[in-house]
Amino acid sequence: MSALTLLAQAQRVLGGAGADGLNARLAAFLARQALEEIVEQRLGALGISASWANARSKLIVLRALDDAEAGRVAAVAWSRLSSTCHVHAYEMQPSTAEISELCRQVASLLPVA
Repeated sequence: MSALTLLAQAQRVLGGAGADGLNARLAAFLARQALEEIVEQRLGALGISASWANARSKLIVLRALDDAEAGRVAAVAWSRLSSTCHVHAYEMQPSTAEISELCRQVASLLPVA
């Protein structure tokens, strides 16, 4: 799936009937997948193939070799989305507003058509 499709799906999940923490968590999974796809595309545009590297390593390369601000936004969004995707008994479910903001940050990294 493309990053744009994944983000659209995340927005549909967030706006669905009975939107709650579980829907927000599902949207976070979709948004993180979209972000990882965007990072792959940006690295590919730089001529870098790092399919063997983990997401954290790719984000470091992106920040160093691409737009530093975009790399910073991507790293922060990926970190927050990743922590949201993991369920901890002592943490509250993520809010719809929180995930919507993270989706907006991911969307800001999409290439301009």
